[in-house]
Amino acid sequence: MDLKKELPRQIFHLFNGTVIALAYTRWEASVGWVLIFMALVGGFLSWRHTKKPFSWAQPLLNLLDRPDDIQHFPAKGAVLYGLAVGFSLVAYPYYAALGAIAVLASGDALSTLVGKAWGKRHWIWNKRLSVEGSLAFFVGGTIYASLFIPFPGALVGALVGALVETVPWPLDDNVTIPLAVGGVLALLFY
Repeated sequence: MDLKKELPRQIFHLFNGTVIALAYTRWEASVGWVLIFMALVGGFLSWRHTKKPFSWAQPLLNLLDRPDDIQHFPAKGAVLYGLAVGFSLVAYPYYAALGAIAVLASGDALSTLVGKAWGKRHWIWNKRLSVEGSLAFFVGGTIYASLFIPFPGALVGALVGALVETVPWPLDDNVTIPLAVGGVLALLFY
């Protein structure tokens, strides 16, 4: 996928994460339950779209989704993002959940954009991702998360997120990153 196609997706990723984080500071776990519900409804609509496409959804999917996902699991990233972030907001302590959202929103978006634009050195265990993208994840995730949580948690959370993203799990990184970051932050700090 080229950088021009990724830019709107990653801006959307960062914007959603920011809105969710700000909402969480006001309504806490209620936001998580709303996200889980919305993700389940989105999953049903996604399944329904594969059977008989919604004409109104196609322009949005074309702008924000990956071509392979549109065909097999439309809005896959959004559905999995909603489930994993919602679970994190419900299951983890306040600062761990907030850190998980902030790291995912910023780090994942920056790693994709920097990796696509300037990525030259790839990880031995994952040739799809670049060292440059991972460094952008770590630096951007640390800075952004420190706007929401104390700096030591932001630093550790961004490091965990950057490392977890490089592992070629069978699960989408919208699931693995917030669960790993929130879990580690809950164990170590909060």
